[in-house]
Amino acid sequence: MPQNDRDAVKFAYWVPNVSGGLVISNIEQRTNHSAEYNRKLAQIAEQAGFDYALSQIRFTAGYGADEQHES
Repeated sequence: MPQNDRDAVKFAYWVPNVSGGLVISNIEQRTNHSAEYNRKLAQIAEQAGFDYALSQIRFTAGYGADEQHES
C-alpha cells in the first residue's frame, strides 16, 4: 500500500488526436480523432481510474532525412 499519493502508481492513456490513429501502418485505421470522441474517451478513462491523458505530436524535419516521418 502506498505511503502517500506521490508513491501511488499513476495510469495514462494515449489520446487519439491525430488522423490515422497511433501507429504508422498501411492498414486502414478506424480511430476517430474528433473533439466529441476525445471528450467521451476522457470521461470513460476518468471513470476507469486513469490519471493522465498523453497527447502525441508529430515533428517533421525540414532537411529531408530518410528516417523522418512526414505527416
